[in-house]
Amino acid sequence: MNMREKLSLARLKELLSYSPETGAFTWLKNRGRITAGDFAGNLDTRGYVRIIIDGKKYRAHRLAWLYTHGKWPEDQIDHVNGNCSDNRLENLREATCSQNNFNKPLQKNNTSGVKGVYWHKGKQRWTAMCRVNGKRFTVGTFIELEKAAEAIRDFRKANHGSFARNS
Repeated sequence: MNMREKLSLARLKELLSYSPETGAFTWLKNRGRITAGDFAGNLDTRGYVRIIIDGKKYRAHRLAWLYTHGKWPEDQIDHVNGNCSDNRLENLREATCSQNNFNKPLQKNNTSGVKGVYWHKGKQRWTAMCRVNGKRFTVGTFIELEKAAEAIRDFRKANHGSFARNS
């Protein structure tokens, strides 16, 4: 448990209400400029909802886990749909760092349009690559982008399971 996560379940439930259906937290008591019923939290620069409680910042998805499961998550929390501001309980699951990385979206600098596929100039072919447990695997090289895309999708499904994300 990290130092910031000393917040207890009792204190959390004393201050906030959480809706598992919407993922929203609301304040239960008036506090300074805050009125009971107000939405709790703001988006940070990475798109996560952050809530300040007793002077400390918490990510709402971690608070949602504590609120519903009665304990802090063991490791990380993954947003199933990739939207880090969607804190509905059905969109949250515990994950290792690797599993969370499996579910990352397509990078902005990707030129193939397919996660894990790039053009290899020397070979003049599409190359499909993927990581599993810290090891990098070359799935294959292909003349057609569609074949590389199919191969990487199959590899991710087999090795990343429910955390596989292809776009």
